[in-house]
Amino acid sequence: VQAQEQFESAADQLGILYDCYVIALPIVGGKYYEKKVVYGLRGVARGLAIGERMGEGNFAVTELINEADKDITNRGNFPESMKSLKELGEVSLKAYRQLMPIYDNCIKSNYELAFKDLKCMLDTSPYVKFDAIGLPICYLLHQIAIKLKSKAAITLAQTYILAMAQENAHPLFQKYSMQISSIVPPSEQPRQVASARPQNLKEKYQLGIAHAKRKDFAKAAPILEECYSAEPRNDVIVYALALVKRQMGQNKEAKELCEAILQRKPGDEKAGKLLAALSK
Repeated sequence: VQAQEQFESAADQLGILYDCYVIALPIVGGKYYEKKVVYGLRGVARGLAIGERMGEGNFAVTELINEADKDITNRGNFPESMKSLKELGEVSLKAYRQLMPIYDNCIKSNYELAFKDLKCMLDTSPYVKFDAIGLPICYLLHQIAIKLKSKAAITLAQTYILAMAQENAHPLFQKYSMQISSIVPPSEQPRQVASARPQNLKEKYQLGIAHAKRKDFAKAAPILEECYSAEPRNDVIVYALALVKRQMGQNKEAKELCEAILQRKPGDEKAGKLLAALSK
């Protein structure tokens, strides 16, 4: 996004910039870009920024896609050494156009059709592992998994998103990785821990806390939820689960857990402070 803004600004002052390049750089050494190369690079920068916007759920990008396409195919030019950048821009824009009707189906609650089309794209396109294309795909997979709650949708979302998160440090990949890891397919719901086995419950709680201390909240959450199912009035467990829920961005669930503690113990200081923080 910052690169796109830089190129937008540069394009507005392209004449002045070009004169500076022509005059200054031959004196100090080095090479300068031709005007058309700058336009081509602006198109690629626009394309990558579009992928990030779509990854955040903003699919109102039709005009942006058209402008980026003009930069790459009409206004711009790419030297032989930069042909791979042109390919990246072109395939990204093509993928965005392919994802737009899938998003429209989600808006219309046609999640089964959206899942079918997205799965087909993942099975057939060789470019779905590109970062810029992967961002909106992760967003759509996550939305579809939440709405369908089917084993197929959840498994596909987890497989793809976790793989992207392992290969890329982009915050959005990490965010969706954390969120999708806590979703359990229907056929794999954890059994409740019997309250008659306190030793096992204690071990599970300690394991959940250990994951949380390592900031592996995706692993901590299901373990602590299992403990909570066994002893829903155990305020130590409830508070620990609320903390993990907050770290995962599930503030509504965290607030409900804090409120449950305060109903039993109105003066509970920890639950009160956490609830106040969640209510800001």
